[in-house]
Amino acid sequence: MVSSLAPEGAGPTDSTLYLVPAGVRGLTLEGSWDGLGLRANASAPMMLDDCEVPYELHLTNDGAGFKAMLEVVLPQFNLGAAAVALGLCCAAVAATATHLKSARFEHLGQSLGESLPTLRAQLAIMQINTDGLSARIDDLVEHLERPRDTTLLRVLETKAAAGDIAIGVTSTAMRVCGGAAFSKHMIIERLFRDAHAGAVMAPTGDVLREFIARAVLGMPLF
Repeated sequence: MVSSLAPEGAGPTDSTLYLVPAGVRGLTLEGSWDGLGLRANASAPMMLDDCEVPYELHLTNDGAGFKAMLEVVLPQFNLGAAAVALGLCCAAVAATATHLKSARFEHLGQSLGESLPTLRAQLAIMQINTDGLSARIDDLVEHLERPRDTTLLRVLETKAAAGDIAIGVTSTAMRVCGGAAFSKHMIIERLFRDAHAGAVMAPTGDVLREFIARAVLGMPLF
């Protein structure tokens, strides 16, 4: 899917969306993704040079691309990103609980979870924040099914909150599990790394917070 300036467009929001099939003349990919985590990612620079796209592959009318991205793409993307963040949180809670039950102080004959109330308290905070994110996502789904005045705020807030919560929960998991969390024998280090991806994936948490504040103040988003 490609976004380009509409033929009569006067600014960046006057865009048109096209579906450009792989292998069409003039479309080339510059390299492949090779980065930290995100193994399912396929990001790469895409070049279109004298690339002709049939009119029937327009996804929107000319100039209506930005509206589609805001009203169709953004809600689904933010919901999906928040759901991924929730999955990371759930996995972090489960892995941390397993570690606290299995790792032991042999001289005490007790597990870490049995011995250290401070670690139990941190696990509880992880669970509370994870359940809070789950409830927030359910609320967003309900708003998308029955739109109302607050729907746009929920769309913006949910991804912003999900990114912060996922980073917080997985960071706590790293501390609670200690040195073991850095080992690839556990999944904590991967969850911690992947949790940071959502917050920097556009629209980033910082951008979303700017939009939220503008909406609360009654200012235009763009």
